[in-house]
Amino acid sequence: MSHTLDLEAVLRLIDDLAESDANPGVLLDRTATALGRPVGIRTEQGEVWTGAPHGRPPDPVVPGLVVTRDLPGTGQVWIDTDGLPLTGAETALLLRRLGIAAKVALLGRVPAAHPVEDGVALRSAVDAGVAPAERARTWLRFGIGETSVVTVFALTGPAGAAGAFVDGLRGRTPVVLHATVGTIELVVAKELDPDDVPGVPVGARAAFAGPCPAADAPRAWQRARSALRFARPSTRAHGPYAVEEAALVDAAGLGGYALLAETLSAEQIAPVPDVRQLGLLVDDHGDDMLVCLEAVAATDSVRKAARLLHRHHNSVAYRVERAQRYLGFSFTEPYGRTRLFLALVLRRLQESGDLFQAGGTTGGTDGSSTEPPAQ
Repeated sequence: MSHTLDLEAVLRLIDDLAESDANPGVLLDRTATALGRPVGIRTEQGEVWTGAPHGRPPDPVVPGLVVTRDLPGTGQVWIDTDGLPLTGAETALLLRRLGIAAKVALLGRVPAAHPVEDGVALRSAVDAGVAPAERARTWLRFGIGETSVVTVFALTGPAGAAGAFVDGLRGRTPVVLHATVGTIELVVAKELDPDDVPGVPVGARAAFAGPCPAADAPRAWQRARSALRFARPSTRAHGPYAVEEAALVDAAGLGGYALLAETLSAEQIAPVPDVRQLGLLVDDHGDDMLVCLEAVAATDSVRKAARLLHRHHNSVAYRVERAQRYLGFSFTEPYGRTRLFLALVLRRLQESGDLFQAGGTTGGTDGSSTEPPAQ
C-alpha cells in the first residue's frame, strides 16, 4: 500500500458520491478503493456494510484496528486505520465526511411509513411554498437528492389509469413516486428517459416536464400541469405517439402556448366565435371531425393530412369543406390554417379547464401556488 494519500481527492469523491445518491455499497466500495483499505457502516438495527479496495470480497468481520464515528439515529461508520498516512485531525475529518455521506445513503433506503404519508410528502416536495431545506429533506426520504435528475408527470383519466401508468414505469427507473393532487395525478420518476415511457392507458391524458434536478421539481410540476391542458385522451396503451395524438405532451415543446394554459379559463374561452362554431361542428358530426381537422392543421395540405390519417383524399376534402362552412373561413386563405389551429388549441384548453384554475395558479399542492411567474 502507498504511504501517501491525496486526502482532498478522497473527500471530493465522497462528496460526489453523496450528491449522486450512491447507495451504501457503492459509497463504501469506491471509498475503500480510494483509501486502499476497508471501510464500513454499522446501523442501529445491526446491519453491517463493508467496502473493500478494488471490489475484493469484503471481510464480514470488522478489522480490529479501526476508528469510528457515531451517526446519531443511524449507527456509525468506521475505517481500518492500520498504516493510514493521516494525522488524527485528518482522520477525524475523513470520518466526518464519510459519516455524512453514509447517513444520506442510508436515509435513501428508509421506506415511507404509509402510502398516505407518502402522498403528503411528495406533494410537499413539489410545492413551491415549502421551504427549500424542507423539500430537500423530503426528497432524501425518497432516496432522491436535490441534484438527482427527475421527470415530473401530470396525469388524468379513468379509475386505475394512474396505477397502470406507474406500473409501466417500474423497472425503467430506480424510483417512481405517485400522489393525487386535487383532480390530477402526480408521478415523479428518477433518472428516466421520457422516451422509455411505455405508454399512456387508454382514455388517460398525460404530460411531463424534465428531466431536471429535483430542486426544480416545483416549476416542473407547474409546467407539466400546464402541458396537460393540451393533452388528448390516449387511444392506445402503448407508444410511441405521434405529436398530433397528444397522449403524452412534452412541456418543453409548448413554447409561448404555455402562457395560454396558465392564463385562460374555460369561461374566458367560451365566447370565442371560432370555438363556439367548432363546438357546433363536433356536436353535429362527431369527434372524427376533430381528428381530421387536427391533421389538416398539422400539415400544409389536405393530401398530406389524408396520408397522415390513412384515408382517401376525397374523404378528408369533404370534411374540410364542411368545417369551413361552419367556421366561416377558408383554411387556405392567408393565416386560415393558423386560425384553425388556434381554434383547436383553445378548444383543448376549454375542455381541460376543470383540471385547475388558470391565472398562474398551477403549482401548489391544492391547485394554488406561491411561486412567481417564470421570467
